[in-house]
Amino acid sequence: MSGKTMNMFHDGLPGAYYVSPSFRGEDPDATHLNQFYHVECELLGDMNIAISIAEGYVAHLTQAMLKEHSNIILNTAGTLSHAQELLKNLEKTLPRVTLDQAIHIMPSSDCLEWVQEGQPQFGRKLTRKGEKVLIEKYGGGVWLTEMDHLGVPFYQAYTEGSGRSKAKAADLLLGLGETIGLGERHSTPEMVREALQHHAVSEDSYKWYINMRQVIPLLTSGWGMGTERYLCWLLQHKDVRDMQIIPRMKAKKFMP
Repeated sequence: MSGKTMNMFHDGLPGAYYVSPSFRGEDPDATHLNQFYHVECELLGDMNIAISIAEGYVAHLTQAMLKEHSNIILNTAGTLSHAQELLKNLEKTLPRVTLDQAIHIMPSSDCLEWVQEGQPQFGRKLTRKGEKVLIEKYGGGVWLTEMDHLGVPFYQAYTEGSGRSKAKAADLLLGLGETIGLGERHSTPEMVREALQHHAVSEDSYKWYINMRQVIPLLTSGWGMGTERYLCWLLQHKDVRDMQIIPRMKAKKFMP
């Protein structure tokens, strides 16, 4: 993280990215891995620029997959139409739906849940069922935007006019659900401190982040894509645990 972030201080560098394993504490299931490969990108500019870059990446990657591996995709998924349709939709920007808009079109209560059960102050989120409802309604990829701020990491910027209640954040819903997570960052140290206080997070662990914004206040955005979830969509597969190159499950030993 620090190397990627420090590269942003090079004059004229529009951004930086890497592909690397990420490690999470959550238990693996059909849509979650506790260790997975992440494409992460941090770049100059606002959320709209980040969405444009992310969509361009998905388009380029999908075009390459169809060119090089269409037989594998067809044999596994039984069709290429989902990939071809997404490329067609990516010729213009994908639809965007705010969380509040999405909540109003959910057909049942099990499409929604509290970010932290029993603590409504942290806001709401869509369940996997809710994400699938949105994907089906829009016929493929769709951006879910403006989440409740206390339900996302503190470093996401506040949406103007929301009274600190909404975040400049977006999730690309595709296949199993969220495949890319994206957001605009706070650009000044004062904004970072305000958000840390709002989220009741100690400044001690994030002094490096505050100092970085003090050295050069920058308007930046970033996103991360789970490669295994992308492959599940590409191959029309329902269990992300089958997409691991080498299984890395909690409390289990695997030999390479």
